[in-house]
Amino acid sequence: MVARIQEKMGFRTTLTSNIQNALNDEQDELENGATLPWFLLQEDQPFVLTPTIPASASPLEVNLPANFICESDLQDGNLRFQQTSPGPMVFIDKLDYREAEQFFFGQRKVFWDGDAEIISDSGTVPTPGAPKAYVLRKNTVRFYPGPDKVYNLLWSFYAHDVPLNGGNVTNQWSSNFPWLLIGRAGLKMCMSTRDQVGMTNFSLILNGDTNNGFYGAQKAYLAALYDRDVGGRSYHMGGRL
Repeated sequence: MVARIQEKMGFRTTLTSNIQNALNDEQDELENGATLPWFLLQEDQPFVLTPTIPASASPLEVNLPANFICESDLQDGNLRFQQTSPGPMVFIDKLDYREAEQFFFGQRKVFWDGDAEIISDSGTVPTPGAPKAYVLRKNTVRFYPGPDKVYNLLWSFYAHDVPLNGGNVTNQWSSNFPWLLIGRAGLKMCMSTRDQVGMTNFSLILNGDTNNGFYGAQKAYLAALYDRDVGGRSYHMGGRL
């Protein structure tokens, strides 16, 4: 990919490390976007909960997986485990921090009495057990209650791909959408080198020329995401999109 960019910049043989950095910058930007491609999805990954010794009902925080971006189901989550085998998966509820703390430690907001907020405390003392809820935090996952034994969970989430640097010259981005990275990184490089001709060439690679039937790498990427998202769905009035 570096050689392709050098070629489109007038057959340069320099700026190799700068181009590699530009490719990695564009990969990072794409992976921090709102819509992520299917090839970053890590399905059914093991995620182990190990109890403290002795087991405690206090919430257990576990580090997020390496290169974690976000869950595949942002709203409801999909952390799960199989309580009996064979048997159905048990999905763990995803809550926000305040909701989880109040639910598991007994405080309930009952009503407002004038300017006073009435708080009811159930007095329930939680005990260690199977995970019932979790909170996704900045670098950890917080489980309620603390586990009473080892639980082998499964999780599907998006993760960063390996960067294109050093001896690594291919990854999922270069395999699936090479011209998207080439166009974006090349355009940034030409902006830095004040190469107007190169900027025009890389803009064409990215955005295409519909008058000549060339739709460009950016539109090809978005079309592929759309096709993967809607493929196999049966649409009908009143159905969920």
